[in-house]
Amino acid sequence: MKALFAAALLAAGAAQAETPTERLLQAIAEGKEPVAAILVLGGKVDIEARNAARETPLHLAAEKDMRALTRLLLDAGARVRARTATGETALHHAALNEDPALSLLLLDAGADPRALNDHGESALHWAAYGGHEAVARLLLERGADADAVNLDGNLALHGAAAAGHAGTVRLLLARTREPGLKNLAGKTAQDLARERGQAQVLGLF
Repeated sequence: MKALFAAALLAAGAAQAETPTERLLQAIAEGKEPVAAILVLGGKVDIEARNAARETPLHLAAEKDMRALTRLLLDAGARVRARTATGETALHHAALNEDPALSLLLLDAGADPRALNDHGESALHWAAYGGHEAVARLLLERGADADAVNLDGNLALHGAAAAGHAGTVRLLLARTREPGLKNLAGKTAQDLARERGQAQVLGLF
């Protein structure tokens, strides 16, 4: 019975990912970087393939902080500025990681630090939301705009302040021309910090 169950699972997996490209996308989604790397090195995959969210293998690898695979994909010609269905680049996804190494890899390959998704958010916005200070610093050094506002009128500073990320707030305060800017709801970054009880952040304004 166990053998039959195992065979059924294997068959189901094969049905879900029949082609090398499908297996590549599935391997990345499951965090299996060595498997994904072997598939890319095999040269029989479409490195610009898209999943339902229009994410490429590069987007998926960046989000999961798969540096070796990201390098392989870039070396194979993956488009570093490709966008998802909602306008994100791989750099947006890399900014979800605390370590800046993968963001640096993408920037060195030509990623645009000022690229905005469909909601008007840059990778800096995403790094600020997560409190990833080292990533935010790198993005700013490479030309990211601390004064960019999303469709809600929020600076990256708004996101960092609301989430209570003191180090990132301190960094952004030094680089934002109008830190008292109000969003479309009439709130400044300081207002959001106050509303959410971020006492450590409030002391920085």
